[in-house]
Amino acid sequence: MASVLMSLGGFKFSITTAAYSQLVKKWEWRWAQQALIGRTDALQCVGKASDSVSLTGEVAPSLLSVGTKQIQTLADLGNEMEPKLMVSGEGDVLGYWVIKSLQETGTRFIRGGLPRIQTYQMELLFYGDSV
Repeated sequence: MASVLMSLGGFKFSITTAAYSQLVKKWEWRWAQQALIGRTDALQCVGKASDSVSLTGEVAPSLLSVGTKQIQTLADLGNEMEPKLMVSGEGDVLGYWVIKSLQETGTRFIRGGLPRIQTYQMELLFYGDSV
């Protein structure tokens, strides 16, 4: 059985599903600017935006009989429009996250129009430690 990289809700990211090749974390703080005559703008922190994680990966549908439904399964998870518990492959509980966006690109098509490679990009936003 292949190692799980991470799980989101009931979906396990792995070689036999949809392994990601890049994980980007983003933290953001919001700053309001107030213009001052003859001086540099005054800045005031007005809060912290939700943390985000972007995943980029590939699915090879014919490899290990993975099939072409893995990205659709992720889309179905997003269509539930509910926070999902994220757990690292090491078992660390990372809190609840929501799927903000999912994009799929198919390339290198074979007979019948099936892609040999499906690339996906997914953006997740931190919901909180509990629901």
